[in-house]
Amino acid sequence: MATPPSSKRGVRQALALSMRLYALFLYAYPATFRREYGSRMAAVFRDSCNDALQRRGMAFLVPLWSQTISDLLITACLERWSALKEKTRAMATYTPSQNFPLRLWVALAATLLAFVVSLVASLNLYLIEDASPLTQVAYAASPLLRFSYDGIYLSALAAGVAVCAILGFALVQRAMLVISGLIVVALLVALGGFGGLLVRHPVTFLLFFIVFLALTLLNILLGRAMATRAGRIMGQRPAQVLGACVSVGSVLLINVVLLVLHTLILNPVNHALYMQGQIGTTPWNFSLIAMGLAFLTMIACAVSLGSALRSPAQQS
Repeated sequence: MATPPSSKRGVRQALALSMRLYALFLYAYPATFRREYGSRMAAVFRDSCNDALQRRGMAFLVPLWSQTISDLLITACLERWSALKEKTRAMATYTPSQNFPLRLWVALAATLLAFVVSLVASLNLYLIEDASPLTQVAYAASPLLRFSYDGIYLSALAAGVAVCAILGFALVQRAMLVISGLIVVALLVALGGFGGLLVRHPVTFLLFFIVFLALTLLNILLGRAMATRAGRIMGQRPAQVLGACVSVGSVLLINVVLLVLHTLILNPVNHALYMQGQIGTTPWNFSLIAMGLAFLTMIACAVSLGSALRSPAQQS
């Protein structure tokens, strides 16, 4: 007895739908497993479906799919677990020293040292001026003085985000994942650094957030540009780390310049308070020493970064 045309059409549609669903379920397996075995698994499943439909009808697809899904869940979990173990083992055996040239290690050390010194100098300035009753008077008399003080604070926060970029590119292979993480870190730093202004002074918070976000985005773009340039003379990951170091160095340059201008040129209050005895000798001397060290470490950072960006042929 011949099979009705409508029945044949139903079999073909059921087979096509089953194959589409099975192709989606194959994404439960790791990509490497799919590339190696996916086509063969799809061919076997197609033959099984075709045999079931031709001999026993569409009703037999239900037990076939039940067995297929149970097998797929078990084997997909096992393959995912195996792939995760392989990835973890590869990350555990990775050592940056295998790919990082010596000049990059020197630039990395100089950058982190400059960051620590600049951060200490910025915090010291904040503690000294926050304790002075004349600070607000000086800020009211000189908007440029207030601008330099806020710039020091915001550039220090942006430098902290850029340091996180160094760690991210050193430990994570995917650049977009690192950049996404940096955006989250930047938002957390903004909320933690000046989030209190959101309720008390929303306009000031908005201005701070725009400046901080602009510094962060410019640092990311500058780091990517430097990584592209450095990628011609070293590997991808060392180039990304070097680009992040350049980002830190650029924002530290802003921090140190504002620190020097604020302390020695713009602020008419510090010297007067020191002469009147309202600023002790030790805090004021420490402030000058910290500022001098920040300036020197910034120069060392710039020199080491410039040396790391030069090709071996240029260095010789």
